[in-house]
Amino acid sequence: MNKEKLKYERQRKKILKQALIDINTYGFNENMLIQAAKNCNFSKGTVGRLFPEGIYEMKEYFFNQTDIEMLKKINQIENKDIRIRDKIYNGVIIRLEIFQKNKDSIKHIFVSESSTPIKSIRNLWNTADLIWRSAGDTSTDYNHYTKRLLLSWVYLSTLLCWFNDKSKNIKETKLFLNRRIDEVLKFGKTSANIKSRISDFNIFNKLISVIKDLKSIKV
Repeated sequence: MNKEKLKYERQRKKILKQALIDINTYGFNENMLIQAAKNCNFSKGTVGRLFPEGIYEMKEYFFNQTDIEMLKKINQIENKDIRIRDKIYNGVIIRLEIFQKNKDSIKHIFVSESSTPIKSIRNLWNTADLIWRSAGDTSTDYNHYTKRLLLSWVYLSTLLCWFNDKSKNIKETKLFLNRRIDEVLKFGKTSANIKSRISDFNIFNKLISVIKDLKSIKV
């Protein structure tokens, strides 16, 4: 990576870090992004260069940086003898632990996801895909899509639980996640045809419903 690219990345990371502080004061909007840049001693023009698509590009960058950190932490775990089910559980919990340090700010970000359901599904899909791949999944058939849709629903519904969890070490969230994973696994075992399985479980509608529920998060 050349010097200009390194400088570009450093500036984007600096604004993102400041934005996760300022979002609690100004909310998730363009003014917050400009204020965050100002607090970093960057001009409005610099913001336009670093995030030409504005606040939503910054949000995509935030998710991208979270992905990088999540995979780094997952790869630090010796998981050769761990069940696939537990690898999936670990992946979701690691992501929530990364979010924990900016929990209030992240609420604002996910509330904004409720207004763009298609983009939200894409972001959820990317997260689910990374977790499945890190667990060793190499499927390319219809099962590939089923797994990622189901995990997207499991992850997002668990995230909603986590936002309201005040238990020590997010105990309630961990119990909730275990129940959701068991529910999906149980359903998979009782349905013979994989194509009818996803239809019967009505997963897409469940996912859209949870995305809409994001707007009810108290920020």
